[in-house]
Amino acid sequence: MTLLGKKILLTGASSGIGEALALALFDKGASLFLVARRADRLQALAQKTSANYLAMDITQPDFVSELEKKFGLHFDGLINNAGLALGRGPYSTSLLSDSERMLQVNVEAAFRLTHALLPKMLEQGGGDILNLCSIAGHWTYPGGAIYCATKHALWAFTKALREETCGKNLRVMQISPGMVESEFSEVRFKGDKDKAREVYQGMTPLSPADIARMIVFMLEQPRHVCIDELITMPTDQGSPTTVARRNT
Repeated sequence: MTLLGKKILLTGASSGIGEALALALFDKGASLFLVARRADRLQALAQKTSANYLAMDITQPDFVSELEKKFGLHFDGLINNAGLALGRGPYSTSLLSDSERMLQVNVEAAFRLTHALLPKMLEQGGGDILNLCSIAGHWTYPGGAIYCATKHALWAFTKALREETCGKNLRVMQISPGMVESEFSEVRFKGDKDKAREVYQGMTPLSPADIARMIVFMLEQPRHVCIDELITMPTDQGSPTTVARRNT
């Protein structure tokens, strides 16, 4: 299926997987509508991709109404990419504010945006919804209680939505990556670049471009093909807690 001219809404577009995906979709001729909080980065990316954009926090109560005012709610594709992890310690010593932020971004915002766009897609006869999940939606690990819970929730939501909409020319898909070197770890460790670098030390992680390439592959399949889920990890990673590292 060609993506030429397809209207695609992408959240979390200003860096990492979102930025790489915007560039990849632009190369395929998609008509992009980008959302992220950081206006300067978003504007720079929009200039490279001829994209429309909205600089706004997707957890704000008026986000959907502002989106509708600016772009309407009719899109051929929705990619819920925005997400984050905060903290890596045990839940007993974690900050409640970190838990609330992860739930708002990873779960509530994706649910709310999908709820707004899904009826429009059904009215127009089809579309694609693709959620950025994680291997943390399949396996848990110490220090990731809330993050894992949010990704388990997104995984279950995607699966149930797939069942509800099958046969309606609406493909609901998700991709669940393992370790991807991006700002993810830096955000998780709240700006500590040294700790972020340690996450990928002695191994070769996936890159945002790797994930973008896989997502494009999923979207370009013929309409009768729905890749329900793609689970991908670096060759050096076997699970969230099993990573082969070389001495450096």
